[in-house]
Amino acid sequence: MAATTTYSIVSYGGMVASEPRMSAYAEALRRAVTPGCTVIDIGAGPGVFSLLACQYGAGSVIAIEPDDSVELLRQMAKDNGCSDRITIVQGLSTEFTPPSRAGVIISDIRGCLPLFEGHIPTIIDARERMLAPGGTLIPARDKLRVALAQSSEDYASYEVPWARNGLGLNLAGGQRFAVNCWWKVKLGADALLSDPADVAVLDYYHISNPDFAAEAELQANRSGTAHGLLVWFDAELAPGVGFSNAPGEPPLIYGQTFLPLQRAMKVSPGDRISIELTANLIEGSYVWGWNTSFHGEGKAATESFRQSTFLGKVMSPQSLKSRSNQFVPPSSDRHAVDRLCLSLIDGKRSLGIIAAELRASFPDRFESVAQALNHVASLTARYR
Repeated sequence: MAATTTYSIVSYGGMVASEPRMSAYAEALRRAVTPGCTVIDIGAGPGVFSLLACQYGAGSVIAIEPDDSVELLRQMAKDNGCSDRITIVQGLSTEFTPPSRAGVIISDIRGCLPLFEGHIPTIIDARERMLAPGGTLIPARDKLRVALAQSSEDYASYEVPWARNGLGLNLAGGQRFAVNCWWKVKLGADALLSDPADVAVLDYYHISNPDFAAEAELQANRSGTAHGLLVWFDAELAPGVGFSNAPGEPPLIYGQTFLPLQRAMKVSPGDRISIELTANLIEGSYVWGWNTSFHGEGKAATESFRQSTFLGKVMSPQSLKSRSNQFVPPSSDRHAVDRLCLSLIDGKRSLGIIAAELRASFPDRFESVAQALNHVASLTARYR
């Protein structure tokens, strides 16, 4: 599991209260747990799934979570009379080897979409190393869907202040970057200008590639102004048990993903829209691409856009140069400080000892051992 996104306790509470998500997860878990079985809860947060697994009869539960929020589970496990059955592992599931394979692995480490940070690589790793033969994965699969959407309110974020503002300034240079950034929204069914198209089924029992590419054709079913593509997922947790964050369904914590068009487009019933969607996982984050071509009834393409979250990043020539394979990083005191820190990490020295040596070696940089300790602690935390 990638440790890149953290949540507040209020956010975790929102996840537990989100319906029908929580009831669906609880029912899928209840069906999967057999008396005395082992359950692994990946991305456990404060451990509500772990507590439910014990309630349903699990013999042992391993709750894995890199964030400090998992500390809440220690107290809540006592409060629910199951602390003797729950093992807490603070860290990444990809760096943990359980004593034996589990009959059930449960997780929800998606974002707005299942294509989120290290979600899919984490599930692949857990399936291959931790799941017993014939074991159960929750969720089992997610279906990605896309439709043409109209939302002048959300599209305003891409026009104001770039295309129009009340400041008397020309800020148009920023809009080409803005329209290449996606947005989390919660739209209703009345925002759709086309029927949805299914673009992928992510089957977690068999998936092997975290990247995604699909083509689809949408057809406008009413007149309106198209502002973007709306992407969501339908979750299958167990046979007949699931939920959807589709427009028209009860709003869930995930929201939907809004991919704006480079320019708002008028559409009429029967107009066809060809789309190409890609999502590539690069260094723990997804780079999204969405290409669209609008076709009038019986006509050739009238307008085409090529967009990508890569094009939404403003990068200076200096930043680009620093990523070149020809770039020679200049040496600095910061490098020397971190080099010494890392050289002193040997599994024997404490942070206090390392900090004292750091302070002695760089007295001009650290006014006190406490300041050096903060630096060492922050640096070593990156390698946990």
